[in-house]
Amino acid sequence: MEAAAGVARDVARRVAERIASERPKSPAYPYGDRPLPEPLLREFRNGTEAPKAVITRNAYGALVLNTRDMMFADIDHGKADAKPSESGGFLRSLFGKSKSESSSAAVADPAVTEIQNVAQRHNLAGRIYKTAGGYRVLVLNRRFVPTSAETEAMLREFGSDALYIRLCKLQESFRARLTPKPWRFGLVQPPFPFPFSSAKEEAMVREWEAKYAAKSAAFATCKFLGAFGSGGVETGFDELVQVHDHETKATSGLPLA
Repeated sequence: MEAAAGVARDVARRVAERIASERPKSPAYPYGDRPLPEPLLREFRNGTEAPKAVITRNAYGALVLNTRDMMFADIDHGKADAKPSESGGFLRSLFGKSKSESSSAAVADPAVTEIQNVAQRHNLAGRIYKTAGGYRVLVLNRRFVPTSAETEAMLREFGSDALYIRLCKLQESFRARLTPKPWRFGLVQPPFPFPFSSAKEEAMVREWEAKYAAKSAAFATCKFLGAFGSGGVETGFDELVQVHDHETKATSGLPLA
């Protein structure tokens, strides 16, 4: 809380200075140039001083799994309402059916064929999911350092957008949204940002969270498509996969949001 409050005060000071000096407005809000202040909801430890993963709540109210070295690669293609047949074609391509089926899948979605190619080039094994806007790749047979040049290059190969890559580096973790985006089921964002300036603000946000939990229960965040590659799972990753799949409702069959 003290660290988050310090970041908030620093942002407020700079905004006030900008207004006072009447400097021209920047073309975009400087999102992603500092670690995000987010409330910590749960930690996962394996005997080390630092947790292997934490769950936080982001600025628009969704829960996020932040992992220390288990790579998530989100590939957003902006297709929030992709047809089921598209992902079905991909499954035939990724999980080893006939060559003719593989060719038809590549035509249906070249992006997912490229995901398969990247995994094969680097001998990666893991899991893949369909999201409302694209795909999510989870690598299980290797550990990655979020701030390394190798990680940045790998995420770019998979097709992750620049903002996600920058955020992973700043937060020194990989991030995967566990719960739906509120506007996808008609709910506005939380009324106040974290950290809260008063007990009243916190109480109003808690009311919002209750509404969010109730409305989001009818939606999944991603859909599990299958596993790819071969090789063992790194120690400690299996627990995080179970948490991810449970919280995202990855096998529920619910509509994505």
